[in-house]
Formats: sequence, C-alpha cells, structure tokens
Amino acid sequence: MKPAEMFSITADDGHRFEASLHATADPTAPVLLFLPALGTPGRVYRGFATALAAQGVQVCITDWRGMASSSVRASRKHNHGYQTLVETDVTALLAQLARRVPQAALWVGGHSLGGQLATLLAARQSPPVRGLVLVASGSVYRRCYSPGLQIGIRFLGLMAAITGALIGHFPGRRFGFGGREARGVMDDWLHVARTGRYEPAGSTFDYETALRRLTLPVLALNFRRDTWAPEAAARHLLDKLAAADRHPWIWGDAETDGQPLDHFSWARKPDLVAAPVAQWIHQHRTAHSRESAPNSYVIYSYK
Repeated sequence: MKPAEMFSITADDGHRFEASLHATADPTAPVLLFLPALGTPGRVYRGFATALAAQGVQVCITDWRGMASSSVRASRKHNHGYQTLVETDVTALLAQLARRVPQAALWVGGHSLGGQLATLLAARQSPPVRGLVLVASGSVYRRCYSPGLQIGIRFLGLMAAITGALIGHFPGRRFGFGGREARGVMDDWLHVARTGRYEPAGSTFDYETALRRLTLPVLALNFRRDTWAPEAAARHLLDKLAAADRHPWIWGDAETDGQPLDHFSWARKPDLVAAPVAQWIHQHRTAHSRESAPNSYVIYSYK
C-alpha cells in the first residue's frame, strides 16, 4: 500500500478543490471513488480508504463544492445544486483520476448523499462504471421515514427557504443537518424528499430512465440503528435500479461485533466495514454476473 497522494482539481467553471488517492502496489486493482455525506469533509473517510487499500481496493476521496478544500463557499454569489456537483465537479475529478490509475476499473460509491449522487454518476456511464458501493445511503423520499422525521423534513424545507432568502445559503450546523449548504443543493434534496425522483434543477439528463437501465452490481450496506437511512429508504433507491444486480445488506449489532453502528459512527470503525466491502468488490470485479459466489455478509436477499 502506498502513502495517500493528494492532488488538486480545477473544474470547467474555475472551481478548485482537492482529492486524495489511497493507492495499492497493484496498478490494476479496482479504484473506488467514494463521495461524502452532506456537509461532511472527505477527511472523515480516510480511515475507511486506508482500510480498503489494505484489502486491495484503491480509493479516492474528496470534498464537495463549498466544503473544506473547496475554493468557494455557499452564498448569494456562489450557488449550486446536484447538477454542478455531478456533471461539473465529479466529472473533472474523474478525468484526473483516470490519468493517475489508467489501468484500474472504476467503481463509485458514497455515504448518504454521496451514495445518492454516486448512483446518478453511475447512471450517466460517462466514464463507464463497473459497480456501485452505497454505505448508509438511500432515497430521502419523505414516505420512507417515520412520522416524526417527516415533520422534521418539512421543517428543514421551511428553514431552507427562509435562510436562503435572508442570507443566501442554508446554515446547516445551526439545525443539526449538513453544513453551510447552497440553496440549490437544498432545493434538489427537498425535491427528492417531496417527489421521490432525481431531477436535478438545470440538468437535461433523464436520470430516472437511466437508473432503470443500469445493469451493474450494486452493494447497499445499511444499519438497523440508522434513522437517516432506514431500510425503507435504501429499498426506495434500489427499486430505481430495476435491472441492476442488487445486494442489500442490513446490519444489526450481531453483524457489527456488538458495536452500535449508525449513520455516522460506522466511519469511526472503518475496519468492520472495509473488509466485507472489499471482499464483495473483488468477487464482482471481473463481470456483471448474477451468478457470483454467495456472500456470508448478506443479511437478506432483494425480492
């Protein structure tokens, strides 16, 4: 395993940000681009990336526009949504990544929002993606959540509208949800919460149709203690991938050595997650096959 390599990216619109590549000695090892949760800097996933690299999977982690290494901050002047994140920033990152690991098959994935946007990236298939790895992720469609959280989602929508009008961004830290978020990001998030559909503002790409046509292998790892990505939310996102080879894992305390993992705490126990995820990637790295070897970590099969 090599030391992590930091590199800088400049998107077509001039936005600058950084990424780190946790490479292996084998240049042909698969590379996983792992995207962060809303309001979460990429450094949170260094332990996970290091643990995966030790298991033979190269990993690239980065920051969202407006976070950490990003050259801009959400404001009245700087606004963006899912379209910019997926079609501008991640596209620029992938071009750089391809030059660094030209022999590696590309896998994409992410945590929470990162998993959702990784799914949209895979739907574009430009460049081609070998498979998807989703951790503590799922659709944010309001009907997937408890009545209490549905009220919370409506409250977030109201606060996003008010703060966006008053100060030009959503101060997520004050509400315990995300970070300093752009109005466009919150608008796209709330659109999915209301409709259950991925239709990023400003994009001409039909993501919903493209998602239904994806045939790649998909791992969706969720935790029973996770209220922000419950089983219903994971299923709602996987339902969109009707043609894919879907592998949903739902972990309780029995699968985590008695450690109570939830939406964020899993990243502080990276070895527990990295080993089975790496095993799954290696099992599926050669082909998109529904006849892959059974995996002892699967808790239920998708019906």
